[in-house]
Amino acid sequence: MDDDSSSDEDRLHIFQEEYEAWTVLFESSSSEEEELRVDRPRTANKRRDFVDAYMRVVSNYFNGRESIYNEVDFERRFRCPRAVFNRVHDHLMGTPPFEQYKDPTGKPGIYPLVKLVGCFRFIAYGDTYDRDDENLCIGETTLRDYVKQFVRLVIVAFGPQYLNRAPNKQERQVISQEMGERLFPGCLGSWDCKHFAWKNCPVRLAGQHQGHAEGGKKTLILEAICDHRKYIWHANFGDPGSMNDINVLI
Repeated sequence: MDDDSSSDEDRLHIFQEEYEAWTVLFESSSSEEEELRVDRPRTANKRRDFVDAYMRVVSNYFNGRESIYNEVDFERRFRCPRAVFNRVHDHLMGTPPFEQYKDPTGKPGIYPLVKLVGCFRFIAYGDTYDRDDENLCIGETTLRDYVKQFVRLVIVAFGPQYLNRAPNKQERQVISQEMGERLFPGCLGSWDCKHFAWKNCPVRLAGQHQGHAEGGKKTLILEAICDHRKYIWHANFGDPGSMNDINVLI
């Protein structure tokens, strides 16, 4: 077995250990939440219209050229191109909880597409779990459970391929050859940083996030390394805005 094969196995082993650690963390946090809950009488379920929510989502974004909102709106609100959403959708559909269920009376429950849209929108905006309850008809605790399961499924499905891995020997050779044809021999990728304004930065953190970018606003830094195919080999978000690119690199 060559060095690349062993290194790939090592990376996969490390990834599996990290995933197991995250799973334990999720389960422990869920158990702590259960312990902190106060026993109270069960309230009646709200009369949510899941069919109407599904039709609204389809009409807004998934009705082809007849959709109310265009591709620019989609990318801005979902924080990803439609191709990425479609790939995640095709991979997760049919996997719990992204299945279609019915209640004891035969009425359909929350549609899988609506569940997936709720997870994407929560991650995109980082808001409260009940932010889109009126539009998607998904309760706070229900969406929280969906998001946790969604994150686990994405890590298992796409983690080994996309989550901060180094190129193996064969990939390095292909990248080096293609970069050489572009008159950049030996270059494996481009590295850069982008400052994002942090509107609600806490006062106690204002000093370390005050930078020269964005007109002196408080910022967070996104660091990324990608090749000429726009494949991102490394990404890190959260460095203080007071740092410059050299500080981040070091």
